Amino acid sequence: MLKGWIDRVLVSGICYGGKRFYDQGGLAGKKALVTVTLGGREHMFGEGAIHGPLEDMLRPLLRGTLAYVGFDVLEPFVAWHVPYISDEARQQFLVDYSQRLQHLSDDQPLVFPKLAEFDDKLYPLR
Repeated sequence: MLKGWIDRVLVSGICYGGKRFYDQGGLAGKKALVTVTLGGREHMFGEGAIHGPLEDMLRPLLRGTLAYVGFDVLEPFVAWHVPYISDEARQQFLVDYSQRLQHLSDDQPLVFPKLAEFDDKLYPLR
């Protein structure tokens, strides 16, 4: 389902193409926030953890899709271990999420390449 949506909305030539990507993408200046719920506990994700860093799993979406078309990608909101926690803990995630949404303007975007850091053949400037 998501792939079909992406194909229809993030259109080549409008959102990306040629040298229209990352900070020069068609959606530059807009913010994107990925929100996920996980069955795993927080300690299961990270350097040296059983599943590795969550950022590695989300990289194709955060960088390869959202940042690529120009979005300022914000740090994802993650609700951990959701199927196994108490209703009170789930309610706290909702409170935390509401707070996060109310303060999005304070969030700093994740860092991705900028075209000014590369030459006309896209080799890194040094």
